[in-house]
Amino acid sequence: MNTIIQTYQLSKKFKEDEVLKPLDFSLNKGEICALIGKNGAGKSTLFKILSGQLMPSTGEIQLFGKSGKEIEHEKKRMGFMIETPTFFPDFTAVQNLEYFRIQRGVVDKKRIYEVLKIVGLANEKKKRFKDYSMGMKQRLGIALCLLSNPDCLVLDEPINGLDVEGIMEIRKLLMKLNQEKQITILISSHILTELKLLATRFVFIKDGVIVEDLSKEALEEKSRKHILLTVDDTVKVAQLLERAYADIQFKVLPNQVISIQNHVESSGDINRLLVDNGVTVKEFRIEALNLEEYFLGLVEEGHKND
Repeated sequence: MNTIIQTYQLSKKFKEDEVLKPLDFSLNKGEICALIGKNGAGKSTLFKILSGQLMPSTGEIQLFGKSGKEIEHEKKRMGFMIETPTFFPDFTAVQNLEYFRIQRGVVDKKRIYEVLKIVGLANEKKKRFKDYSMGMKQRLGIALCLLSNPDCLVLDEPINGLDVEGIMEIRKLLMKLNQEKQITILISSHILTELKLLATRFVFIKDGVIVEDLSKEALEEKSRKHILLTVDDTVKVAQLLERAYADIQFKVLPNQVISIQNHVESSGDINRLLVDNGVTVKEFRIEALNLEEYFLGLVEEGHKND
């Protein structure tokens, strides 16, 4: 079975507020799937339902092809980091993990040292948790997720609050876990440029609804080059483009700027069309759309530009 998580029409209501609308979502073995959305979009609610912290209002979850009562057994194959774990401030990493090992019934004591080595904390034997940097705290959180040797990690904002170096460390660690240990990862974050370096799939969520689900290749195709024009008459340019190209995709932006998403290969012809029709083209450049812009275009309220 290659599907690790499958939800069918999963929803969650808090009183009258439907935070998660009926959601069909699947996560396949080997993926690093990024769940992208603003605060309140439904990311954490979905993660809490998957971990059992919240009960869904409707719908069904399957983990590793199992549902119902069998799901509890399958949860042991998952590692969840939904909120920063509460560690004992005066304990070392080993002491903290020993507490959780006993609590969770992990038999092999050696596993503590294995996971600390995996996350790069094996040499921090004497340092107490309260003296850890933010990046070290997050790595210990991931070590705790790995304690039961999971096949899948579900991580809610694991790079939040980290500096550049900390972010890079977590990214390298997650890629290593995915490539060397074949651990499937479902991750959310607001740092979109980081996700683009890490994820193999991008799921955009807005108001509890998945608005787009893209592979890395499809995202790169979508966020590839576009034409940016600064002109003296955007209304005239819009009319010329629509007449010349039936399937033209463009947006009129502030400050007399027009962004053309397709027909980039015809940039020379477009420039000539405008000049020949008396448009003053003050600037004409080709740019690649970044993930941040793409995300904002999807999940921001669609306000029409003048």
